[in-house]
Amino acid sequence: MMLTRRNQIIVIITIVIFGACVWGAVSSWITTPHRVLSDRIAQVQQSVDRRRADLDLDHRVQAELNAYASRTFGGSRETVDHALRDVLSELAISCGLEPGLSVDTDAPRVVQSPGRRDFKGSASRALRDEPDFVEMPATVRARGTWRQISDLLVGLSIQPWLNQTESISLVGKGNMDDVAAVIKVRSLYIPDRDPSGPMPLPEVDTAGRLAVKSPFLLPASEPTIRPGSKPSPPPPPGWERWRATFVGRIEGKDEVLLQAGRGGVTRLHPGDVLEDCEYLGNRRDADGFDLAVFRRHGEVWAVAPGGTFRDRQPVSE
Repeated sequence: MMLTRRNQIIVIITIVIFGACVWGAVSSWITTPHRVLSDRIAQVQQSVDRRRADLDLDHRVQAELNAYASRTFGGSRETVDHALRDVLSELAISCGLEPGLSVDTDAPRVVQSPGRRDFKGSASRALRDEPDFVEMPATVRARGTWRQISDLLVGLSIQPWLNQTESISLVGKGNMDDVAAVIKVRSLYIPDRDPSGPMPLPEVDTAGRLAVKSPFLLPASEPTIRPGSKPSPPPPPGWERWRATFVGRIEGKDEVLLQAGRGGVTRLHPGDVLEDCEYLGNRRDADGFDLAVFRRHGEVWAVAPGGTFRDRQPVSE
């Protein structure tokens, strides 16, 4: 039976409407949810990738921070203050600078993060207020020979702990190898981050290093020799040849170590006599350093560490 044109149109419209309904149902129930789910999966995947990258970056940052922390003395002010004093004192003493030595620390300075403005809102307050690190300044005051002071400076330069030398002040006397030094350094630490283990400190070995002549010593004047004359032989060494290599106190008792040339060391306590020189004990000079006081033939005089009896200075009893 042949359909009329009108019926054909109705059938076509019905098929179109049915197809549209089927397509709409498929789109609403399958296509659209699939697309939405795919978009969400892509967003979640991007978030996971960003999180993984952040974790990788955090691991690298934490590893670098731990490497820096391993070169500090601890994660608190008390620990670092005590360790810094001990290390600087032991270093100076190993260079022979124990008499008159002092090591002081100053108030620490907190250094904030340069990017703290990027952390906004209450949620980021902890990151914004967390300091990057804390600087701990220290001052070393010592007095000794040029070789001892230079050994101390070399020792500071090879220390593995984080440090910076801010200033070096050296004052010397032209008539003796005696140098007073004031060295200001600073170290740092990361709050609440302790090193994983003890830090190995190097030993200052300067035995093989050539000793440099002190720049504070006045040049020795050469004797004038007239034509045809022979230079007079040097006078034989007398009691003035003795040099004070150490002046200080051991267990609360004054003590001085004396050496003549390359010979052995002689130890004196108050009341001991060496070549008519009676050791009376120690006294402090205007700078607070110990001087060894002697009496010889009624004359009382003092010698600084590193000086010889020839460099003596008269004092009143």
